[in-house]
Amino acid sequence: KQWYQRRVRGKEVLNCMQRDTTLETAFNSKLYKRAKKQSLREARVTEKLEKQQKLEQERKKKQRHQEFLNAVMQHTKEFRDHHRQTMHKTLKIAKAVRIYHENAEREEKKERERIEKERLKRLMSEDEEGYRKLIDEKKDKRLLQLLHQTDEFIKDMTNMVRKHQEDLRDARMKKKKKLERRKRIM
Repeated sequence: KQWYQRRVRGKEVLNCMQRDTTLETAFNSKLYKRAKKQSLREARVTEKLEKQQKLEQERKKKQRHQEFLNAVMQHTKEFRDHHRQTMHKTLKIAKAVRIYHENAEREEKKERERIEKERLKRLMSEDEEGYRKLIDEKKDKRLLQLLHQTDEFIKDMTNMVRKHQEDLRDARMKKKKKLERRKRIM
Protein backbone atom coordinates (compact mmCIF):
# COMPACT_ATOMS: atom_id res chain seq x y z
CA LYS A 1 0.00 0.00 0.00
CA GLN A 2 2.67 2.35 0.69
CA TRP A 3 4.20 2.10 -2.71
CA TYR A 4 0.74 2.67 -4.20
CA GLN A 5 0.30 5.83 -2.14
CA ARG A 6 3.72 7.07 -3.22
CA ARG A 7 2.87 6.47 -6.82
CA VAL A 8 -0.49 8.29 -6.59
CA ARG A 9 1.07 11.16 -4.65
CA GLY A 10 3.85 11.45 -7.20
CA LYS A 11 1.33 11.61 -10.03
CA GLU A 12 -0.74 14.18 -8.13
CA VAL A 13 2.32 16.32 -7.45
CA LEU A 14 3.37 16.09 -11.10
CA ASN A 15 -0.16 16.95 -12.28
CA CYS A 16 -0.29 19.94 -9.93
CA MET A 17 3.10 21.14 -11.08
CA GLN A 18 2.09 20.81 -14.73
CA ARG A 19 -1.20 22.57 -14.09
CA ASP A 20 0.57 25.39 -12.22
CA THR A 21 2.95 26.00 -15.09
CA THR A 22 0.31 26.40 -17.83
CA LEU A 23 -0.54 29.89 -19.15
CA GLU A 24 -4.06 29.73 -17.81
CA THR A 25 -2.98 29.39 -14.22
CA ALA A 26 -0.10 31.78 -14.55
CA PHE A 27 -2.45 34.70 -15.34
CA ASN A 28 -5.49 33.66 -13.34
CA SER A 29 -4.72 33.64 -9.65
CA LYS A 30 -8.31 32.78 -8.73
CA LEU A 31 -7.67 29.17 -9.71
CA TYR A 32 -5.58 28.79 -6.55
CA LYS A 33 -8.40 29.97 -4.34
CA ARG A 34 -10.95 27.67 -2.99
CA ALA A 35 -14.58 28.59 -3.32
CA LYS A 36 -16.02 29.35 0.06
CA LYS A 37 -19.40 27.91 0.74
CA GLN A 38 -21.74 30.59 1.98
CA SER A 39 -24.37 30.06 4.55
CA LEU A 40 -27.90 31.35 4.08
CA ARG A 41 -27.31 34.15 6.57
CA GLU A 42 -24.16 35.35 4.79
CA ALA A 43 -25.99 35.22 1.46
CA ARG A 44 -28.74 37.46 2.83
CA VAL A 45 -26.23 39.92 4.28
CA THR A 46 -24.33 39.96 0.98
CA GLU A 47 -27.54 40.42 -0.97
CA LYS A 48 -28.60 43.25 1.35
CA LEU A 49 -25.22 44.98 0.92
CA GLU A 50 -25.40 44.60 -2.86
CA LYS A 51 -28.89 46.05 -2.84
CA GLN A 52 -27.74 49.00 -0.71
CA GLN A 53 -24.78 49.61 -3.01
CA LYS A 54 -27.04 49.49 -6.05
CA LEU A 55 -29.49 51.94 -4.46
CA GLU A 56 -26.63 54.23 -3.47
CA GLN A 57 -25.25 54.15 -7.03
CA GLU A 58 -28.67 54.95 -8.49
CA ARG A 59 -29.13 57.77 -5.97
CA LYS A 60 -25.73 59.22 -6.87
CA LYS A 61 -26.50 58.84 -10.57
CA LYS A 62 -29.83 60.67 -10.13
CA GLN A 63 -28.13 63.34 -8.04
CA ARG A 64 -25.43 63.87 -10.72
CA HIS A 65 -28.14 64.05 -13.38
CA GLN A 66 -30.11 66.56 -11.31
CA GLU A 67 -26.96 68.65 -10.75
CA PHE A 68 -26.31 68.56 -14.50
CA LEU A 69 -29.88 69.70 -15.24
CA ASN A 70 -29.58 72.47 -12.64
CA ALA A 71 -26.27 73.58 -14.18
CA VAL A 72 -27.87 73.63 -17.65
CA MET A 73 -30.84 75.64 -16.36
CA GLN A 74 -28.53 78.08 -14.55
CA HIS A 75 -26.41 78.51 -17.68
CA THR A 76 -29.57 79.09 -19.74
CA LYS A 77 -30.71 81.77 -17.31
CA GLU A 78 -27.28 83.46 -17.30
CA PHE A 79 -27.12 83.23 -21.11
CA ARG A 80 -30.52 84.90 -21.50
CA ASP A 81 -29.70 87.56 -18.90
CA HIS A 82 -26.40 88.33 -20.57
CA HIS A 83 -27.96 88.71 -24.01
CA ARG A 84 -30.87 90.68 -22.61
CA GLN A 85 -28.43 93.10 -20.95
CA THR A 86 -26.33 93.30 -24.11
CA MET A 87 -29.42 94.03 -26.19
CA HIS A 88 -30.55 96.64 -23.65
CA LYS A 89 -27.12 98.34 -23.77
CA THR A 90 -27.14 98.24 -27.58
CA LEU A 91 -30.61 99.79 -27.74
CA LYS A 92 -29.54 102.45 -25.25
CA ILE A 93 -26.47 103.32 -27.32
CA ALA A 94 -28.51 103.33 -30.54
CA LYS A 95 -31.05 105.67 -28.95
CA ALA A 96 -28.28 107.99 -27.73
CA VAL A 97 -26.73 108.07 -31.20
CA ARG A 98 -30.11 108.75 -32.81
CA ILE A 99 -30.81 111.59 -30.36
CA TYR A 100 -27.34 113.03 -30.95
CA HIS A 101 -27.86 113.05 -34.71
CA GLU A 102 -31.36 114.50 -34.38
CA ASN A 103 -30.02 117.30 -32.18
CA ALA A 104 -27.10 117.93 -34.54
CA GLU A 105 -29.50 118.04 -37.49
CA ARG A 106 -31.83 120.38 -35.61
CA GLU A 107 -28.93 122.70 -34.74
CA GLU A 108 -27.70 122.63 -38.32
CA LYS A 109 -31.20 123.46 -39.56
CA LYS A 110 -31.43 126.37 -37.09
CA GLU A 111 -28.06 127.65 -38.27
CA ARG A 112 -29.13 127.40 -41.93
CA GLU A 113 -32.36 129.24 -41.16
CA ARG A 114 -30.44 131.94 -39.25
CA ILE A 115 -28.04 132.41 -42.17
CA GLU A 116 -30.95 132.48 -44.63
CA LYS A 117 -32.72 135.13 -42.53
CA GLU A 118 -29.51 137.16 -42.34
CA ARG A 119 -29.08 136.87 -46.10
CA LEU A 120 -32.65 137.99 -46.75
CA LYS A 121 -32.23 140.83 -44.24
CA ARG A 122 -29.13 142.07 -46.06
CA LEU A 123 -30.91 141.69 -49.39
CA MET A 124 -33.84 143.74 -48.12
CA SER A 125 -31.54 146.42 -46.70
CA GLU A 126 -29.72 146.48 -50.07
CA ASP A 127 -26.37 145.59 -48.49
CA GLU A 128 -24.94 144.01 -51.63
CA GLU A 129 -21.45 143.32 -50.25
CA GLY A 130 -22.80 141.66 -47.10
CA TYR A 131 -25.27 139.67 -49.21
CA ARG A 132 -22.52 138.45 -51.56
CA LYS A 133 -20.30 137.60 -48.62
CA LEU A 134 -23.04 135.47 -47.07
CA ILE A 135 -23.66 133.68 -50.37
CA ASP A 136 -19.92 133.04 -50.77
CA GLU A 137 -19.83 131.60 -47.24
CA LYS A 138 -22.83 129.44 -47.96
CA LYS A 139 -21.30 128.29 -51.23
CA ASP A 140 -24.70 128.12 -52.88
CA LYS A 141 -23.84 127.52 -56.54
CA ARG A 142 -27.32 128.22 -57.82
CA LEU A 143 -27.49 131.63 -56.14
CA LEU A 144 -23.97 132.46 -57.28
CA GLN A 145 -24.89 131.57 -60.85
CA LEU A 146 -28.02 133.70 -60.65
CA LEU A 147 -25.99 136.59 -59.25
CA HIS A 148 -23.45 136.32 -62.05
CA GLN A 149 -26.24 136.24 -64.62
CA THR A 150 -27.83 139.24 -62.95
CA ASP A 151 -24.51 141.09 -62.94
CA GLU A 152 -24.03 140.36 -66.63
CA PHE A 153 -27.60 141.46 -67.39
CA ILE A 154 -27.08 144.68 -65.43
CA LYS A 155 -23.81 145.35 -67.26
CA ASP A 156 -25.52 144.71 -70.60
CA MET A 157 -28.40 146.98 -69.62
CA THR A 158 -25.99 149.67 -68.44
CA ASN A 159 -24.07 149.46 -71.70
CA MET A 160 -27.30 149.60 -73.67
CA VAL A 161 -28.51 152.64 -71.70
CA ARG A 162 -25.18 154.40 -72.22
CA LYS A 163 -25.24 153.60 -75.92
CA HIS A 164 -28.81 154.83 -76.14
CA GLN A 165 -27.89 158.02 -74.27
CA GLU A 166 -24.90 158.53 -76.57
CA ASP A 167 -27.12 157.91 -79.59
CA LEU A 168 -29.65 160.44 -78.25
CA ARG A 169 -26.90 162.94 -77.59
CA ASP A 170 -25.48 162.38 -81.06
CA ALA A 171 -28.98 162.67 -82.53
CA ARG A 172 -29.56 165.93 -80.61
CA MET A 173 -26.21 167.24 -81.71
CA LYS A 174 -26.99 166.42 -85.30
CA LYS A 175 -30.37 168.08 -84.96
CA LYS A 176 -28.79 171.15 -83.42
CA LYS A 177 -26.21 171.31 -86.18
CA LYS A 178 -28.90 170.90 -88.75
CA LEU A 179 -30.94 173.67 -87.15
CA GLU A 180 -27.90 175.88 -86.96
CA ARG A 181 -27.19 175.27 -90.65
CA ARG A 182 -30.75 176.12 -91.51
CA LYS A 183 -30.56 179.26 -89.41
CA ARG A 184 -27.37 180.23 -91.17
CA ILE A 185 -28.87 179.53 -94.46
CA MET A 186 -31.84 181.63 -93.64
